[in-house]
Amino acid sequence: MVSVGLLPALALVAGAACALVTDRVAVAGWVLAALTLAGWVCWHFHRPRLSTLVLAAGFFCASTALTVNVRDAALDTPLRTVLDRELGGFDLRTIGPGARHDPIRVRAVLVEDASHEDGFIGLRARVTAIRLDGEWRPAGGGVTLAVGGTAAAARVGEWRAGRTLDLFATFRRPARYLNDGVPDFERQLALDGTTLFGSVKSGLLVDVVARGSVFEEAAAQIRRHARRSIERRVAPRDAVSAAIVTAVLIGDRTALPDPIRLRLQAAGTYHVIAISGGNIAILAALTVGALLLCGITGRPAACLTLLLLVAYAQIVTPSASVWRATLMAVLYLAARLLDHRSPPWHAMGMAAALVVCARPLEVRDAGFLLTFGATAALLEVARRASTTAVRHRVAAWVLASISASLAVELALMPVNASTFSRITGAGLALNLVAVPLMGLVQIGGVLVAALDRVDLVAAPAEWMAHAAASALVGSARLVEVAPWLVVRVPPPPAALIAAYYVGLGVALAGRGASRLAGVTAVVAAAVAIVSGEPAGWLRADHAASTLRVTAFDVGQGDATLVQFPDRSTLLVDAGGLPFGGNFDVGSRVLAPALWARGVRRLDELLVTHGDPDHIGGAAAVVSDFAPARVWEGTAVPAHAGVSAVLERARQIGARPERRQAGEEMAVGGARLRVLHPPAPDWERRRVRNDDSVVLEVRYGDVAVLLPGDVGAAVERTLLARLTPARVRILKVAHHGSRTSTSRELLEHWRPQIAIVSAGRGNTFGHPAPEVLQRLDAIGAAIYRTDLDGQITIETDGQRVQVDTYIGERK
Repeated sequence: MVSVGLLPALALVAGAACALVTDRVAVAGWVLAALTLAGWVCWHFHRPRLSTLVLAAGFFCASTALTVNVRDAALDTPLRTVLDRELGGFDLRTIGPGARHDPIRVRAVLVEDASHEDGFIGLRARVTAIRLDGEWRPAGGGVTLAVGGTAAAARVGEWRAGRTLDLFATFRRPARYLNDGVPDFERQLALDGTTLFGSVKSGLLVDVVARGSVFEEAAAQIRRHARRSIERRVAPRDAVSAAIVTAVLIGDRTALPDPIRLRLQAAGTYHVIAISGGNIAILAALTVGALLLCGITGRPAACLTLLLLVAYAQIVTPSASVWRATLMAVLYLAARLLDHRSPPWHAMGMAAALVVCARPLEVRDAGFLLTFGATAALLEVARRASTTAVRHRVAAWVLASISASLAVELALMPVNASTFSRITGAGLALNLVAVPLMGLVQIGGVLVAALDRVDLVAAPAEWMAHAAASALVGSARLVEVAPWLVVRVPPPPAALIAAYYVGLGVALAGRGASRLAGVTAVVAAAVAIVSGEPAGWLRADHAASTLRVTAFDVGQGDATLVQFPDRSTLLVDAGGLPFGGNFDVGSRVLAPALWARGVRRLDELLVTHGDPDHIGGAAAVVSDFAPARVWEGTAVPAHAGVSAVLERARQIGARPERRQAGEEMAVGGARLRVLHPPAPDWERRRVRNDDSVVLEVRYGDVAVLLPGDVGAAVERTLLARLTPARVRILKVAHHGSRTSTSRELLEHWRPQIAIVSAGRGNTFGHPAPEVLQRLDAIGAAIYRTDLDGQITIETDGQRVQVDTYIGERK
């Protein structure tokens, strides 16, 4: 039976998941001993069903115990422990930041080849020791290093996987954003193997002190040859095509431009450029075909193919998807060698069980769920298709392809919603094209790399690889032509996901009324996942008579949500990275934070000014929350960032509006007053902090001042217009810079509550000590996003309640 064969694997997966969902789980040794004894007793007295259940319970407990140990080792590495003991601030249980320190001498082994990033060279390495106080100390832990300077680019070819480096680095903790609904990115990175980030000022501070093993050096040489062949053959035709071929062939996606990556993700076809089961199957087929031409078949062919696949997995850039796909192929080929026949469901269960036993933390990886979920869907389609007779082969192929694609989409919809906060209907059609195109890219890439100097073969191969890669990227434009095919959704709760899969199981296994009930449950759960609101988890949870202001923790940036008593919403700025970067604060931080606040649509988005730490996430917010109106202050026509946000707003039908001093409007019982900027008397050529929109929100006897990044000079012009409310709340200007929050403002308005939005350990020194002293001198209660996380203020117009992410309430 399928259920019996899969039960141990399901128990192992459930046990690992249990250990990763909560930190409050442990399994005592006596529990495992008791279950072992109980299983033997049941078997001895011929109770097979009870024996199976006890066996499953034993697998569950053993998996939980194993995962707890591996999890704790990943979260509390020796490197983190040593740095926290010697420097302080590196303990994962604290919010950070880690203490700043001078460069430390580090000994580390590269786990990947060095890669060209935006303005630096990236290294992924496993630290083995650090030198403190004149002595080497064992300090294992994975790190990601950024090597700056011009010398790094010239030496990147020396930094290959397997080699040991001696370097001088400073370490920092990955950013955390303490908001409701936002994942703990530092914990996620730690479980993925990255304990800390680090910086090396120059490539001259990095020395190779030991080469890798013979096999590691040979693998690095093969990767280097593949990159050079693709660069020589495919790159002249198109750089994006070369990046796609490199990703498909050796798993290196670092050269793929961000817009292309995002487009493929939105289309649901990004998975085809990650080395996985399809790539391994194509390589295995090519190998078997080549061996067949040489007259090698049967077990010798299976043995040689197995060895080649294992070698290939060691050559390409290491990733979880590579070794999962290789493991499944090895299991299949090993079974052929042993002449063993097993039902496909049992083989899949065995593969999943081995993955959990070898790497239990992979259960939390979306790729694990996608791999085995898709496999399960395909197996079920194949089983049902075997009983369906279709006369015409072409019709049978089309029907089978569409059925398989639909089954995979249905099986993985809750996983995609939970992991990527996205549901795409484009993948249903595009995967029918993307998978064959990926096969052509891989075949062309293999021929280009293997026969680079044979122009008769390499020339058509490079054309085929380029054409297929271009078609793959071009097919993803469907989501731009029909954006309604992609829906951004909040991650559904576990209960709703469980209801979906229980209903799906009943629909597949049941008959008559039970099957109808299962289909109904699946449809209802799917509607709830897509819309969010019918499920009841996405709702405004503040009282109708209250005003709620939330200062989000967006690092060294600014984003404040105002929820009015009539449920209308205004987002003031959208955060961003001060110096730019690939991390999208809008989609990764603000979107889940807004969903957690019960927001699915925005009424207004105010862009106070165009600095990247205020508008960096605005484009994603506009796309995901479709504000009816986008407000800006003083226009800067030449500013690309603001122009892009306004253009995106127009595309979705939002109305751009200009806000200037003197405007006043009523919103749900509250009043909004625009205090700054005045109408400009000359066209701005660049963004200025003093052109920030300054907004005052008044509700009853409570006034909230949101001054953007204006300085002291502008603050002094506002004094006469500030509302002398009984309760006054100040959003401290410019993240607490010493040039703002002047003594004149504080002594005139005397806010009782001050909110500072600043990043942990930011290099600007925000908030400035003198600003904190000035606030303390007037008796203001100070809340800081770098110390308190998300800060929420609720008021009925008389009383004020302050909540923070870390739990303080006043």
